[in-house]
Amino acid sequence: MMRSVQSGYAVAGKDARVLNANPHELIAILFEELLNLLDEIQVIHKRGETSDIADQQAMALSIVDSLIASLDMEKGGQLAQNLRQTYGQVRALIADKEPATQLQNNRVAHKIISEVHAAWAQIG
Repeated sequence: MMRSVQSGYAVAGKDARVLNANPHELIAILFEELLNLLDEIQVIHKRGETSDIADQQAMALSIVDSLIASLDMEKGGQLAQNLRQTYGQVRALIADKEPATQLQNNRVAHKIISEVHAAWAQIG
């Protein structure tokens, strides 16, 4: 019971954060959620439960797609083009279904998104 109450508070807090966020903060939230999902994938993979990764991969890919859609290719110029290419690379890494390379590709995707997130936070 206590766990479900805590979970409910976490969801409500996240919902409030999203509702009150400006566009820059919304992108930061997407980065944080993506990093959390990539962390979950690593934990699941280390437990050897690779068949359980599909849901996290699907959610992570959805977030990457949202990041791509958020790019303003007209105003963003070369930076937007570079980010689109980077997000495309991250998408391919996350979508990997091969168990032998999945964990390493997930780590690389996490590193790339961590770096982009850090840069995003600095311009915030």
